[in-house]
Amino acid sequence: IGYLVLIIVCCFYGFNTEDVLQWEDVGYRAGYIAICQLPLIILLAAKRNFIGYFTGLGYERLAWLHRWIARALLFTVVIHAGFFLREWGKYDYIMIKIKADPITQKGIAAAGVLLWIIVSSVAPIRGLSYEIFVIQHILSWLGLVAATYLHVPKENQVWLWIPFAFWAFDRLVRVVYLAYNNLAVFHPNSSGFLACKATFEPLDDNHTRVTISDPPVKWEAGQHLFLACHVVAPLSSHPFTISSIPSDGKIEFVVRAKKGATKRFFKYAEKSYPSGQNSTRSSGRSVLIDGPYSRIRPLRQFDSVVFIAGSTGSTFTVPLMRDTVQQWKGLGQSRKSHFDPPPGAVTRYVRFVWVVKQSSAINWFASELDHAIRDVENLRHDGHYVGLDLSIYVTCDDNMTSGQASTRCSSTSLEVDEKRLITSEVRGYPSKECHCRKLLKDENAIVPVCDCGSVSTTRAANSRTSSYYTNSFENSRSSIVDNRISILSGRPDVSEVIRGTAECALGEMAVVVCGPQGLVQRTRNAAAAVSDDRGVHKGTGAQGIYVHAETFGYA
Repeated sequence: IGYLVLIIVCCFYGFNTEDVLQWEDVGYRAGYIAICQLPLIILLAAKRNFIGYFTGLGYERLAWLHRWIARALLFTVVIHAGFFLREWGKYDYIMIKIKADPITQKGIAAAGVLLWIIVSSVAPIRGLSYEIFVIQHILSWLGLVAATYLHVPKENQVWLWIPFAFWAFDRLVRVVYLAYNNLAVFHPNSSGFLACKATFEPLDDNHTRVTISDPPVKWEAGQHLFLACHVVAPLSSHPFTISSIPSDGKIEFVVRAKKGATKRFFKYAEKSYPSGQNSTRSSGRSVLIDGPYSRIRPLRQFDSVVFIAGSTGSTFTVPLMRDTVQQWKGLGQSRKSHFDPPPGAVTRYVRFVWVVKQSSAINWFASELDHAIRDVENLRHDGHYVGLDLSIYVTCDDNMTSGQASTRCSSTSLEVDEKRLITSEVRGYPSKECHCRKLLKDENAIVPVCDCGSVSTTRAANSRTSSYYTNSFENSRSSIVDNRISILSGRPDVSEVIRGTAECALGEMAVVVCGPQGLVQRTRNAAAAVSDDRGVHKGTGAQGIYVHAETFGYA
């Protein structure tokens, strides 16, 4: 809104729009304001740009501003054309001018291309096929530059060379990074032509783990890479969040198979990954990587942090949670530049919530979660006043029952109850209600077994005892993750999760969410509601709540 106000002021300042003699002057002024916005639009579209470097924002967040400034450009072009048409229309001169004046014809062509760029960039359209969108978007932009170059006066053509130079510089820098990251000649420990080789492992029915051992690039938790394996999926490159941290010594991705390249990755993993004991694992396929990209505000500056993830959104939150634990252990990355925050963490408490459809998904990060729990336990034994509470909600698993009570913090202590036990109960007869979809407002409540998939209510099925289910669930659960990690059947009440942490926080807190759009929006609304209820920044003394949201899909 502020940018739009600035554009309007720049277009109309000093003019009387009621004076017909000034209409042409307004049109010229608006044209100048329109063309001088092009460099900023291209800067915000670049993946490697100094705006993101100095602001700490990734290209995917600047892309939002890129689109809105492009819409402001279209608005300015409408003002530019509107006042000329208003003047010509006063004398019935519009069609004569369009047919006879080449400058006007080229201006209309440029405006038409700009309108197409804006319309084709809306989320529903660009989401139909992102690869096609990118290609046509670049071609359309080149067409816009060409038409505008022929339309504007010669003294104003420099405003077209500037954005073109920015675009070329971004491409050049990306090519240099791409070559350095991928060519083995720059990395003595690599063999062959390409430096990166990846293995593809099927995790379940539609997820693939892609692993690059000894990667030639450095990254931080929360960043992503563009991955291309042209042997498996030709002519495609997709962004995937890095699910590992630098201390692992490898780059891992958990990729959901949808269509296109991700589906080919999964099929290739099913065929190539060894399944038998005598099978040997191949060295992997050569891949190309581009990045890393994206940045997130340092979370170790907050007193309390809440992580909320849906399905593969855990690839974003798990590394950030583990990075916080690394900071507690004193193993965080050192300060690389003046713009990086100093080492150390003031965080006292981390609340981690992961929502999955099937309990089998827990295996994606079972070892990482176990290590985090044990690391925090060792830290507490060494006298560090920190707390980590992990809860996993299973929404669509027929065999799940309510897990265990979660940690409750008080105003005087963040003690983790190490004696929490798993309690489960089975009611006498199957219920028609799907308890896996139940909203759990109180994690201490016992939730009966989910009967979502029940197709038989025979007497034999009904005679199964509660102890049988309890024991079978205990055995399967203990083999997945540490008993101190809560596994519950149902959906979390996001508002209660945020409120509970906020009431215990002794300073500012952060909420980091990654997942489907619905979960992200509910989390945003819940954080805003909790902030308003507690009177944050309204003289009550309640500390602020920072929210970082990541959604599935492209920027």
